[in-house]
Order: sequence, then C-alpha cells, then structure tokens
Amino acid sequence: MSSLTKGEKWIKLLRAYGPVADNEAMQAEHVGKLSAHLGIPKLTFNHPARELILNCFPVSTGLFRNVVLTGTAGEGKTSLCFELVQALTGKSAEGHNGVEIITINTEAGQRTITLIYDVTAWRKKTDGHLSPEHVGVLTRMAASAFGTSDEFFVLAVNDGQMHELFRALPNDAPDLLRRLQKTLIGLHARCEKDSGERLRLINLSMVPSEKIMSLCLEAVLDRSDWVCFTEQSDIPLFSESSSLSRNYRALNTPAVRTKLIMLARIADVTGHHLPTRGVLCLLSNALLGHPDARDCVIRPGAEANTIGKSGKAHKAALHRTLFGENLTASNRRKREVYRFLSMLHVGDETTNDLDELLIFGTRDGELKEAHDELVLPDPFSQRNPEFDSLLTRYIRGDINENEEMSLFLAELAAERRRVFLQASQAQLQKYHLWKITVFHHAREYLEEILKPLEEGKSPARLHLRKLASGLNRIWTGLLLAENANEVYLATGLDLTTSPVSDIHLAQLDLDSEPPGLEILRKDAGSVPEAVLRTNGREFRFPLTLPRLEFLCRVADGAMPSSFSRESCADFMSLKQRCLRDLRLKASSRSLHLIEVHGAGTIHRLPIHLAEK
Repeated sequence: MSSLTKGEKWIKLLRAYGPVADNEAMQAEHVGKLSAHLGIPKLTFNHPARELILNCFPVSTGLFRNVVLTGTAGEGKTSLCFELVQALTGKSAEGHNGVEIITINTEAGQRTITLIYDVTAWRKKTDGHLSPEHVGVLTRMAASAFGTSDEFFVLAVNDGQMHELFRALPNDAPDLLRRLQKTLIGLHARCEKDSGERLRLINLSMVPSEKIMSLCLEAVLDRSDWVCFTEQSDIPLFSESSSLSRNYRALNTPAVRTKLIMLARIADVTGHHLPTRGVLCLLSNALLGHPDARDCVIRPGAEANTIGKSGKAHKAALHRTLFGENLTASNRRKREVYRFLSMLHVGDETTNDLDELLIFGTRDGELKEAHDELVLPDPFSQRNPEFDSLLTRYIRGDINENEEMSLFLAELAAERRRVFLQASQAQLQKYHLWKITVFHHAREYLEEILKPLEEGKSPARLHLRKLASGLNRIWTGLLLAENANEVYLATGLDLTTSPVSDIHLAQLDLDSEPPGLEILRKDAGSVPEAVLRTNGREFRFPLTLPRLEFLCRVADGAMPSSFSRESCADFMSLKQRCLRDLRLKASSRSLHLIEVHGAGTIHRLPIHLAEK
C-alpha cells in the first residue's frame, strides 16, 4: 500500500464504490475500513433524512423516539445509523454482528438505544419462525413505542425485509407486537412517518432521486483529492490525456451535471428510484470504467499506467462508461441504475434530423451551421477517431459485411449519446433530442406539467387537450379529434370495456366546474395525479411519464396496441376502474351510439330499446 501515491489511494477508494467484483466494499462498514486503511476520508454528504433521525433523540429533553429506517438496498441506512452513534456518543460505531447498544445521559435521565444495523445478520429462526430471543427484542421495541420505557430502538431494514420479519413471527406473538406490525406496515403504505410521540418510520426511498444525484455529484466531484491532476500529472492515470482526466472534466461541466440530475428525476417519475449506492456506483464507473481494465474498472498502479499509455482513452469516453458500455450485460442487469438507463434507450432511437447532422453535417452546406453547433464540439476528446472512416465507408456504400454494419450502427448510437449528454438545455429543445430516447415527450412532462404544478399553477390547456385526445382514442378505440375539449367515457355493444367502445356513457368537459379532467400535485412523491370527474364523483390515477408518453403518442396518431401492448393493457385496466368508481353504466331504456365525423368529432345517435 505504501507504493501508492495519495492520488492513487483516492482512486482506490473511489473504485470501491464502483461495480467491481469485490463489491461487498460498497457496504458502509467495509468502505469505512478501507478508508481508514488508506488514510483517505470516505465519500460523505449531509443526507436529507439525517435531521429527521437526529431530531428523534434530543439529549436536552430525553424525549426519544423509536425509529425504523426503511427503503431499498443501498439507500444509506447503515451509514445514517453510524452517523447517529457518532453524534450521540462522539465515538465511531462498532456494530458487531449487525447490532450495537449505546447508553446516553440526558437531562431527563439515562436512555438505552439498541441499534440493529443489519436485520439479515441479526435475526435467527427456530422451526421457521423468529427465535424467542428476537421476538423478545421486538416486543420490547413495541412496549417502548406504545409505552413509557427508557429503552429505545433503531431498526434499519429493507422494505421487503420488514414484511419478511413480521411474517416470521410465531402464531402466539404478543398482541402488542402485532400492533407494532400493523402500525409500521400502515405507515409505510400511506407514506406517513409518525405514530404518536414515540415511533417514527423514515422511508429513505421517499427522498427524490434528483436530490441524491445532486448530493452524490458534489460528494464525488468537489473533493479536494482531485488536485492529483495537477500535482501528479506525471503519472499516466492523472495525465491530461487519460480517460479519467477527460471524463472528470466532462462530468464536471454544467450541461452534464444538469443532465444527470434531470435523468434522476425521470427515474422517479418512471418508477425507478435510484438509491445512494447505485448513484455512487454509476459515478465511479463513469470516471474509472474502461473495457481494457480487469473487472472493466481501472485499478491504480501498473494496470492504470499501462492503459494510460495505450492512447485509447476514447474507448472509455463518458458517454460510454456512464451507460455501462464497459460492463457485461449481466453486470448491468444487477443494478437498478443501469436497468433504468437501459430502459431509456438513449441513442438507440433514431431521428432523421440528428442522423442527417451526424452523417452528412460536414458534407452539406445547409447542415453545416447546425453541425458545428451541436455535433462538432468535443472539448474533452470523447469522440471515436475511427468513426469518420466508418462514416465515409457507409456513405460510399462500402460496408457490406454484417459485422462492420453492426459496428457502424453501434458507433452511430454512441455518437447520439455523446451529443445528447453534452447538449445544453436549449439545444435539447431546439434539436428535439429527447426523440433519441424512448420518451419523446420528456421535456413537456418536466417543464410543462411538473414545473407549473410545483409553482402552484395548472398545466397549460393545450396539454390537457392532448391528454384528453389520447384518453378518447384509447378508451373508445376510435380515431377521434387530435385536440379534445372533453373526455368521452364509453363501453362496448356487449356492455363491456372492449377495445372498441362506441356506446356513449358520459362526457367530461374540461371547462366544467370543477373540471372534468385535471392534473394535480400529490402531497407525497413526485408523480402528479390525473383526476376525472362527473356527477360529483372522481377517479384518480398517477400520471407517470410512461403514461403521459403513451397518451401523447396515441394523440399524435400511433395505434395504441401496436405502440405498446403493456401500456395499452394498463389503460384498459384504468378504464375499468374509472367506470366502476364513477358508477357509469348504460341505460336499460336507451343507448347512445357514437358516430365519428370526418374531423374526428362525434355525433351521438340515440337508440331506444324496446320494453319487454
């Protein structure tokens, strides 16, 4: 270890956060040991939930709370527990076998806190049920939560583990413990945190991914350790031409940092929450990833020096490593952050306008200005120098082999990702760059739906009309007007919610009071709700980005089932629930058949049913 410079030690620590084979180092206690061994402080930031936890243990009053920290794996639960111990005792946490007991002197007397950092390591089962010893610990926690005990508990547990823990209780578990089970599961389901004065559940998954991304970017990029680029530039790893140096400078640009925060926000509105561990893994690999390295992540020392001298830094360009191109498919599938990025299909979607610039931009005078603004800039030498040769062969028609064509298409997709990543917000809109992702309408969702709601305003009417049009086309199966002023609720001739529903049930006007269709911001979470109203009743559903994308695509003319069968099935299910909640059904005396006119407007043709 003494042979490593200070800069190399910093990189060794940063590497431990990445997708390396010995990734148990990502566990808080192991990173802490490595940090102490290297003499380099580990990555830290002030977690948004930190104050929520510390406020539960006011030493000045002794009015403590029991705390359950939950969330997905990698949210930082253990780290927050360690910080709590440090704040209360002034000493580092020990956490032997996933448990630690500390005693705190308060103004109201002595308090004992039992911290369970790792439920998996702590719990033991007997005959398929939680052991009597551990049932006793949880029972004491319940007694404290609903009583007046001076003993308190902090339980760090993943969402799934919490349910498993309570399912493992024996049939004769005390009623007080069953009450704790019901209370915690109820708080979690309702996205609430407090029950009385002595119990708090903190769900770290409720912290927005964009906030975590912003904090992680600061924790990684704003470290003083990066002085290694100037003080140790004679080492190939830290030279200006190394992939690490290029990627650090590219990642540190406002355009890229803003883009990552925006993508993190999209993660939340598509149901892909990004935990701290995943974001740090993403950033570590973005900086240190290289396809020629062992484990595909650069290791400081001889390996890094060899790679640094190879002159192939472009193989580890940021637009490649950020999306995990250097990793195996199985390695990417293990991590939520890469599953999310894969779902976006950045660069995989083709668009004629951008592809024209990439292929013919230097050869067509009409395209040159746009090419020079959007494609040509490459301040950190991220572009593959061999792409121009491939491009020339493609234009001349000299690419005949499937393997070479596959290589060209892969490099073209990489170029799209490079342009997307380095583009400014203005360029994203000007050149419609969201169209190279699966979410063509992401900008509208972020800026025209979410932003007004956050400012206490309603989205513009034109967006409501487009959503109404999409709903009409999906729920009737008919080619109705592109921009509607009302939502039509209909059923099929067999009085079911069939794909083609031409029996009119109700008309929800956008201009009614209250509006028949409205988008509202929820109190908890980042996803707004679409609200449909009629006859004093309402139906709500989360308006996620995938749902808005589907509605807009259908409103623009896409056939619902051919564009996305999954989304089509989702909206047919929503329709069933909507008709049920609004209590709409056809009259037994007459039906109103929907006739579609040329402009997509409807005419209701009454059909009177014969009485028996």
